[in-house]
Parts: sequence; structure tokens; C-alpha cells
Amino acid sequence: MLSQTAIENITDSALGGVSKTQLRSHLMTAFEVTEKEADTILNNLGFARKPNYINYFKHYNINIPQGAEQIYYPCTKIYEYKNFLRPSDCYGLMDMADARVRRSCVANPKDEALSTDYRTSWTADLEWNKSDFVNQIDIKIGKALSLNPFLGETLQIQRYKPGQYYKEHCDFFYPNTKEYRVYTEWMGQRTWTFMVYLNDVEEGGETYFKHLDLKIKPEQGKAVFWSNLYPFGLPNPRTMHEALPPVSGDKYVITKWWRSWSLMP
Repeated sequence: MLSQTAIENITDSALGGVSKTQLRSHLMTAFEVTEKEADTILNNLGFARKPNYINYFKHYNINIPQGAEQIYYPCTKIYEYKNFLRPSDCYGLMDMADARVRRSCVANPKDEALSTDYRTSWTADLEWNKSDFVNQIDIKIGKALSLNPFLGETLQIQRYKPGQYYKEHCDFFYPNTKEYRVYTEWMGQRTWTFMVYLNDVEEGGETYFKHLDLKIKPEQGKAVFWSNLYPFGLPNPRTMHEALPPVSGDKYVITKWWRSWSLMP
């Protein structure tokens, strides 16, 4: 029998975007339960089921905050918002990152903690319910996009040392793949990505959208956000991007991904 604290931690992880596959594996390893027992525990958490209909047009046409400027490309929504965070907020988040980072992982069919040379940065999870400071940042991002907070994944921070990178990738999950079945079983597809650069980078470190021929230079406090989908819900491959390696100095960025439906009943 799991303790109430354990149940609460599992629930918080699920609401933050951790897949059912990963939580099942965690239960089987940490609590030595069978796969059937783990599924029973997860199914009894009272989460909402996938809705029969998802209004992707509504997700696509969110209210864009004042202060954000669209970078115009056909059939693609991408925006910059300078000075979204104050320098003091940025420095506070960077301090948290240095104390918590682990090797960044890449998506895989079993949702295991898989690190490869495709992504060499470092990552830290910033849970809103464990820090008032992080909670305020989380709220600020949610209000900027006018999105239901329970559609958001746990805020992450990435740190890149000189030479570290994340090769080209899309934030959405490709339909009809094993990764798609694993990562979208709960909360569905990723709709929006919201990033904030926490420091200036003297050279390198740009976010590069090759299909848009667009490089965005890191500037402290600047947010960049985009829709990962077309208005009818299909993935937009033009949003493929990569994190180019900093040449001199470190790069820090926070990222929050938004999904298409909530586990909250």
C-alpha cells in the first residue's frame, strides 16, 4: 500500500507531464509492485480520460500578450517578447539550475532516462509546488498565453556549456509512432512551446529554425514562443529547431510546453 505522500508525488508528476509509461516503471522499481498492480494504482488516481473532441483551432488562436511581436512566416506562429523576465528573476533561476542539473534526455519509446550525443546539455525540473519563486514564474507564463495551468508541463531549465548543443528536433510528437503513443496517452499533443533566455550569450547559442531560415540570439529576459501545430491539429514541421552551441560563455534557458487536454477531471 502506497503512502499518501507517495500518491501525491505520483499525481503531481503526472499533472506535470510525466508519462504513464514512466510512472508505471517507477512504481514497479521503487515499490516492487507488479505491472498489473502499478496500472491499478495509476487508474485509481481519478484522472480525466482523453476527450472525444479536441478543439485545436482554439489552442491555435490563443490571446497573444501585449508586448509580444510576431515574426511573420506563412502558416507558422512564432513570437518574441523582449524583457519578459526581470534580470533578478533570471539570475535566481540560473542559481537554481546550477544546484539541480542532470544530463538532458531525449524522447524514446520506453520513456527511459536516455542521454545521447544528440543532446549534450544539462536539465533541471522546476516544480511549481516546491518553490514560491518558481510558482510565480509559472503563473506569469500561463497568464501570458491565457492557458489553463493544468495544460502545462513542469517548467524546465536547460544549461549549455560552450560546445554543448541539442541537434534539430521538433517539440511535438510524431503521430503513428511508439513515442507518440507513450507521450500523448496522458495530456495529448504538445500545442505551444514557451522559452525564456536567462542570460546574454556573447557568441553562438542561437535557437535555429532551419525551415524558416531564422536564428534567434539569446538575450536576457527575452521570451520566444510558438505553436507546434497547424490550426486543425496536425504537427507543423516548420517548427523544427536546434540549440546551437555557445562558443564563449554558458547559455541558460527555461522552457515550458503546453498540451492539448488536461488530466484534471
